[in-house]
Amino acid sequence: MAKGWISGDESAKEMLGRALKDRPLLMLPSPLNRVPLGVNNIVEILGPSPSAKSEILLQMAVTCILPKNRNGVEYGGMGLSVLFLDLDCRLDIFRLSQSLKLQITKAIRLHKVTNNQKDGEYEIEELNLFTECMKRFSYTRCYDSFEFLACLKVLHYKLEKDRSMDGSASGVRVLMIDNIGAFYWIDRVFSSLPQGNTSRKNICLQSVTEAVVQEIKKLLMLHPLLVVATKTVTSQVKSSYSSRVSIPLYREYMPSIWQSFVTHRILVRAADDKRKLNDRDSYLAEWLLPALKLTDQFVVDDNGITTLMRGLVN
Repeated sequence: MAKGWISGDESAKEMLGRALKDRPLLMLPSPLNRVPLGVNNIVEILGPSPSAKSEILLQMAVTCILPKNRNGVEYGGMGLSVLFLDLDCRLDIFRLSQSLKLQITKAIRLHKVTNNQKDGEYEIEELNLFTECMKRFSYTRCYDSFEFLACLKVLHYKLEKDRSMDGSASGVRVLMIDNIGAFYWIDRVFSSLPQGNTSRKNICLQSVTEAVVQEIKKLLMLHPLLVVATKTVTSQVKSSYSSRVSIPLYREYMPSIWQSFVTHRILVRAADDKRKLNDRDSYLAEWLLPALKLTDQFVVDDNGITTLMRGLVN
């Protein structure tokens, strides 16, 4: 078998096709569509509060749970299940359901206009699709690091159960964590307190973060997932790449084991007042890893996230 693998011959096109079939890229909404992302990538969305971090996760979830097409209607989704771990305990489920309903309604309305169909059709289809999509969204709240770790440990069994029941390739492909640094200060204070039992390993911020990273790594070994985590920036300073370009930076506070675990990092922040559009606050997104040195501007409204300008020099 090894000899056959070594002597095998395939073109670059065949190799890429095989690799993308096993590890497909995910077509994510703005501003995450600037770079190719797939399973086993760890994406960190960081920024001050508020900077639309949770909204990006929400719109990404809608895109994932919507199907690509169904009964001749193009919805533009991916038909994948999503695991959402809410460490901030602030996700607006009503906002998620409203965004999902709006996307379904828009797709059906466009299909009716294109095919000259009467109003009154697809009402049952719209309701059934909404129910089907919401079943693909799994939501869990965690109130401290220990609940978070316990949740990560049981995810493996949940995914195995879902795979055995579903039996298809289109299963859970995305794990969302909002916000990975939610318990940082609590864990930091707790680690400074005296530990009573010296025979046990001391619980500290570093050990908790190491355990989180190890559990996610174990999960990825058996279940290929795209992990997307938000992180709130506590403070910002100004720096520059050159004498004429000034960019905001952030002060890193997560332990180094998490920093090295992240494969992609994007910074989002509110734009200044001069960039408002119709009294709507606009936001800027910049990829730090990989460092593109480009900024995208977007707004958030009832339609979700709308990109205004792309490729602005920051």
